[in-house]
Amino acid sequence: MSTALALAPPANKGLATLNRALFKKAINLVAIRVPAASCSRAMKELPEGSVLDYPRLRGIVEDPAEKQNGGKKKSASRLVLLHPAIAATPDRLAPIIYKFVQKEGGEITNYELNLDYDYWTADQVLRSILPDEIDIPGSFETVGHIAHLNLRDQYLPYKYIIGQVLLDKNSNLRTIVNKTGNIDHTFRFFQMELLGGEDNMMAEVNESNCKFRFDFSRVYWNSRLQREHERIVSSFKREQLVCDVFGGVGPYAVPAAKNKNCLVFANDLNPASYEFLRENIRLNKVEHLVKPFNMDGREFIRNSVKELNAPNALDELRSKVPAPKKPRTLKSSKTQSTTDTEPPSTPTPTITPVAHNLGPLESTTGFRWFDHYVMNLPGTAIEFLDAFWCLFKGQEEHVPADKLPIIHCHCFSREENATKDVVERVEAVMGARIGDNLIKVHNVRNVAPNKDMLCISFRLPAEVAFASQPPVRDESKRQLDEPELTDAKKSRIE
Repeated sequence: MSTALALAPPANKGLATLNRALFKKAINLVAIRVPAASCSRAMKELPEGSVLDYPRLRGIVEDPAEKQNGGKKKSASRLVLLHPAIAATPDRLAPIIYKFVQKEGGEITNYELNLDYDYWTADQVLRSILPDEIDIPGSFETVGHIAHLNLRDQYLPYKYIIGQVLLDKNSNLRTIVNKTGNIDHTFRFFQMELLGGEDNMMAEVNESNCKFRFDFSRVYWNSRLQREHERIVSSFKREQLVCDVFGGVGPYAVPAAKNKNCLVFANDLNPASYEFLRENIRLNKVEHLVKPFNMDGREFIRNSVKELNAPNALDELRSKVPAPKKPRTLKSSKTQSTTDTEPPSTPTPTITPVAHNLGPLESTTGFRWFDHYVMNLPGTAIEFLDAFWCLFKGQEEHVPADKLPIIHCHCFSREENATKDVVERVEAVMGARIGDNLIKVHNVRNVAPNKDMLCISFRLPAEVAFASQPPVRDESKRQLDEPELTDAKKSRIE
């Protein structure tokens, strides 16, 4: 009898409604009854692998016979449970086990191990329910208290029981949802159905020392992108100026402001994303560093430099700079005697707050421009790059070519040479060579078989930035990047 077979739940193939009582199982084991003091010696002297060793099961238990006879809370004897592969029956034990039992004054006995639904893992329960030809669903994404699945078609007849099992086996989850396979292409959020738990889509997430709050059913959020958020923000220097073109609810903008003291203009076309972007700016107390917008991405890029250099562009942000904390006085030493009536030899010092460092909000008389543009819309971001033409028209004397903005543009690729593919597509849309302006093409993650998400970072070419007019594009040769949902129904649980 193999341990794996013995410790699997009963088969419940095709179960449509979860019945937890069907997952009870009794397993007969051989055990050694010995005095409590002998247990430590049993672990040392018995051959390796003799004692039952299985996740979340104890190899040594209280003696149930003493419990039945009204014994004390802790019995004087214990049962050492033997591994079923070593001791299938009491009469077929290794000689060394018999010798140990005799030496310790113990005896060989039987023990019934009773397991129920609470013991089995989600994978074990689902394996007992799903047909053998269907793999167990893979990992899922968690967004606060929400588990977010992307089930293939073969799982759909079992979707509600899958949802209930995941809800039962993950104490941190209260809501289980499944993508229905439809996406709002304008505002980039998925339609979804409730599989189990509360119908509550208001999520709260902690990431990069920041708090985010949003309605998961109305905005885009992907917890798997946390490392990418952190990677991009780590490339910013303190107090730089950042333009977040497709800002969502703020996963780049808010940490850049809070952790790097950057000044950020953040935009999103989705009114719901804009609503929660403003909420997260307030929640993280960076109202003085992040200015939110609700515009089309191309229009936002084209007006970004003008907006930054408008006469009163930063006045509203400056008005929100938090006031310095009130001075506080250090308390006298706690070790000072309470009977000491002598005045202190030195006056109690007062801590005076340092004036708030306005950093990127300091008054400047020169021309301002953004150090970075973040374009996290992998389905179509490349198609917005033509908006950078003529962005710095007439500003050649003020903006050095080697200080032009760095653009971080996310995209997808199915090509074997993804770097070459992405560079060529960017150059085709921009109508200019990147050349030495290329910084890096970073592979963010694999989103589906033969489909990767990447981020190309490059400095805006001078010929694009300072051009007097954009080139004429052949619209028939536009190559739109495919939306991320293309493989939603094909991929495993995301």
